[in-house]
Amino acid sequence: MQRSALSHSRLMRVSTQRVEAALRSDDGKEHLIAQRILSTPASWSSWELDHSSLMRQVADFSSVRNQAAALRHMALRLVHGKALFEYLKKHQVRGAERRHILAHFYPARGYEEAMVTEHAIYLRKSCSLMCAAHVGTDLIFDDTFIDPMQHYEALYAQYFDLYCSTLPSRRNDEPPSQRSLLPLLKHQLNEWRWIILNPKRGLPQLARESELRRSLGDTQRMQTLKIKT
Repeated sequence: MQRSALSHSRLMRVSTQRVEAALRSDDGKEHLIAQRILSTPASWSSWELDHSSLMRQVADFSSVRNQAAALRHMALRLVHGKALFEYLKKHQVRGAERRHILAHFYPARGYEEAMVTEHAIYLRKSCSLMCAAHVGTDLIFDDTFIDPMQHYEALYAQYFDLYCSTLPSRRNDEPPSQRSLLPLLKHQLNEWRWIILNPKRGLPQLARESELRRSLGDTQRMQTLKIKT
């Protein structure tokens, strides 16, 4: 039986419930995000307005299948949008180093304004991604939001780390061999993006490759790229 498309009001209701659940969660990261979003009426209103616009883009489609596709596109954009602040936090970038990186991404803004803006963007997009993943897995039952999307997010973080290491302020610290990996990582990202956006064709191919790797028995875990900070 074909399922009815999700309305905007239901998408917002389910998203709100997810944020409230995150506030009670044992997961430290999602608990902190929900806490910051709910900390003031202004921060909640800002997220709600932004998220409502995103959910409107999903609700405008008349079939669940098209809504799922729109949700995947949205999730990929959200992954990209929160990467900068995650990079600064993960590597504890401080002082002149942080100023140089923010000036690269915010050339028309001062340092303090750029930092405040980036933190607010990170919170909103992280919260919306959490809600989008919940809608995708629990309402639409789209397996893409489990392993493939999580793998893409980890791979994009690795790509973003390496990209930032090639910026002028850090270029002297990064060996050429590391910089040469950027095209390879970008190619891998494009492959995973295709799999996520074309799950019927992409996921069976991914499953076959995974099965082949398990069957060989003599494969080794690929070495994780080490990003110098």
